[in-house]
Amino acid sequence: MLTRRQIVVGGVTVGAAFALPGRARALAGRARAGAEDGAQGERVLVVVQLTGGNDGLNTVIPLRQDVYHRLRPTLAVGPRKALALDGEFGLNPALQPASKLYQDGKLAVVHGVGFPGPSRSHFRSMEIWHTAEPDKPAGEVGWLGRLADQLAQRDPAAMPLLHIGSGPLPLSARARRAVPPSFESEHSFRLTTPHPQFTSAWRELAELPRAGDRAYVRDTACAAQSAVERLSALAGKPERAEYPGYELARQLRLVARLVVGGFGTRLFALELGNFDTHARQARTHEDLLRQLSESLAAFEKDLAAHGWSERVTTLVFSEFGRRAAENASLGTDHGAGGPVLLVGGGVRSGLHGTPPDLEHLVDGDVPHTVDLRALYAALETKWLGLTPSSELAPLDVVRA
Repeated sequence: MLTRRQIVVGGVTVGAAFALPGRARALAGRARAGAEDGAQGERVLVVVQLTGGNDGLNTVIPLRQDVYHRLRPTLAVGPRKALALDGEFGLNPALQPASKLYQDGKLAVVHGVGFPGPSRSHFRSMEIWHTAEPDKPAGEVGWLGRLADQLAQRDPAAMPLLHIGSGPLPLSARARRAVPPSFESEHSFRLTTPHPQFTSAWRELAELPRAGDRAYVRDTACAAQSAVERLSALAGKPERAEYPGYELARQLRLVARLVVGGFGTRLFALELGNFDTHARQARTHEDLLRQLSESLAAFEKDLAAHGWSERVTTLVFSEFGRRAAENASLGTDHGAGGPVLLVGGGVRSGLHGTPPDLEHLVDGDVPHTVDLRALYAALETKWLGLTPSSELAPLDVVRA
């Protein structure tokens, strides 16, 4: 089954990154070059979305604010259990591996990130985070998609952006020029023994004349086959860190293999869900934070072992924080501002932004004190060297 928009090769669906034969051939050749390719030294951004609204106050805990314990009589994490960052804030005890990253200078926490006119709607809040356009309705292009378009304009043969996950391509990754492929897991890259009819059809395809649409189909399919073979080889390479068995960890392991293997992709979009903790939050939230922390720690260890820690930054965000007070169901409801995490050897480790003051809430919420566009500007300009989504001054959270 071969079309100009999609190619299925040996059971593997390859998206429009292979829409042009020239691009596909160049991409396959670049991947074969692996670690010898000079482009592999370029910086990479990995974005992990915590879908559902992560409870920021039980992620980055105010150690000395008594009102925190009054607002959360059952959910509050005591100062003896929290993993101290400084004298005022600590991490949830489930974030022990992330605490080690902080001690190693590889974790930055940005307090109170959000946007003007906060919305407690999952859909609207996510649209704003995905587009970095809080003042207008969501369009067709996301902030990562805009970056991918810039990279594609510089290098038409590149695959600038990959989405890894079981859901549809997120709005953040939609672009005008680039069309990022979406893979569910590392198994999407593995080639299986084809059916005899496929082998016969492939032989006939390879013998098509070198002219017209048939040549286009032949060249595109052959290039796609070559690139998928390279992807499959990278997906099967051993890592230099022990990853836990979580789905997020498996996805990050795949990202590490592609980055270290020199495939050339510079933007990755991933997701960890189930953060909408309205009821019986404590155990669920701790389990999710443990998955996140252990997965990120293994990913960072793997990258560091390959000499890539200084060139990969991971952004961890959620569409909003949660209400300061717990509800009657031992959970928390939709809020506003919340912390963002940055991981990697290129981040300015420490606490950034204005710390939340629970004596001065806005309608029961921690207000946003850092505009998400200023955070994005730092990643767009200082980290990736691209044109920013807005004119806001970038935060000083990554090294230029």
